[in-house]
Amino acid sequence: MTTAVLCGDLNMVRCFAGGATRKAGVPVRIPTVTVSTDPEDLTFASRHVEARAVIADPASNPEGTVQDLVALGRKIGGRPVLYYGTDSMLLCVSRNREALAPHFRFLLPPAERVEEIVDKTRFAKLAARLGLPVPATLPSREIRSADDALERVPLPAVLKPRNHIGWFRSEAIQAEGGRRLKALLAEDPAEFRRRYEQIRSFSDDFVVQAYVPGGDDAIMSFHAYLDARGEPLAHYAGKKIRTYPAGSGESTYLELVRDEDVTRVGLEVVRALALVGVVKLDFKRDPRTGKLYLLEVNPRFSLWNHLGAASGVNLPLIAYADMTGLTPPRVGPLKTGVRWLAFESDLRAFLNDYGPAGELSLPGWLRSYAGPKIYDIFAWDDPWPAALGILRRIGNKTRRIGERAARRAFAGGAP
Repeated sequence: MTTAVLCGDLNMVRCFAGGATRKAGVPVRIPTVTVSTDPEDLTFASRHVEARAVIADPASNPEGTVQDLVALGRKIGGRPVLYYGTDSMLLCVSRNREALAPHFRFLLPPAERVEEIVDKTRFAKLAARLGLPVPATLPSREIRSADDALERVPLPAVLKPRNHIGWFRSEAIQAEGGRRLKALLAEDPAEFRRRYEQIRSFSDDFVVQAYVPGGDDAIMSFHAYLDARGEPLAHYAGKKIRTYPAGSGESTYLELVRDEDVTRVGLEVVRALALVGVVKLDFKRDPRTGKLYLLEVNPRFSLWNHLGAASGVNLPLIAYADMTGLTPPRVGPLKTGVRWLAFESDLRAFLNDYGPAGELSLPGWLRSYAGPKIYDIFAWDDPWPAALGILRRIGNKTRRIGERAARRAFAGGAP
């Protein structure tokens, strides 16, 4: 049986927990190897991790990543199916196809299309050429100054880095108190000029984009797996409930929905882009017109795949079956009502953003948790990653308290 090599987190691993496809009508369990750049990764504590491997970080050492993956592929044999869950891993695989293809199976759009999608400055030009429904966007290379941008893009506007590799450790984010904002929002000219210099401290390559009004619950997504001919084997739509930080942060609470408009526009976009393999599209619905604006395209696996699997559409297993010639798992009607929750981040979102802004009361926040859920880290049948995370935080806090006490004692005893 072909192995699946999972370069991802718990959300990816749990798509394979108990997962099986069929060979000659007989259910077959898929062997997996979980891969991380961090030897202390909490994912390794999951009971669903059968084997593990540590590789170089593709963001800082892509050459080392390729060497480690090739060695792993040779060790496993049989050309395992390779899964990738971050932009840096996606780019590493795409840019090193010739070296990796003899050892792994993967299905990606053409290399040039991947580059055009991941780089937001290039995607702006691609979207304009293909007539995709994106908000008014200016690449930074076409802007002479902040005032020039203000004359060409209406406020409010958002400024986005070309990609997020290294962004969350940048001075631009540190200036926001370390809050993991995916984009910087400017509502007036003075704020725009400040944001403009802030993002330029990270890179000269970024985009300025008209802001689509509406809260986080106006952000919709389309998820699909397309075979080598570009035919969708399965797809579903999703909706964000909350993010942290609110407005432009990472997902904390998600649900799947039945939305014909998202599905229709999503299929139109993937066909226009001639995509294959797995894809996630992010849209935002303008509350004034109901129009869906395309914000982002991600041709890689994501945390949403765990929610899809829990709701009856397991895209990673469908990808596995497609690439190994097995019968894909049966896809029944999508179940809605199950939600995905990152509780710790969602608590921060309520305490720091939604609550103080008056957007959500404490009773309303608690009521929103009614109904069945799956979790980012915690799972009733797989509790050790969450428990280990808590133990490590307690240990780190105890160590910091001890270090401070030692410094005070030393200072008090110094002559």
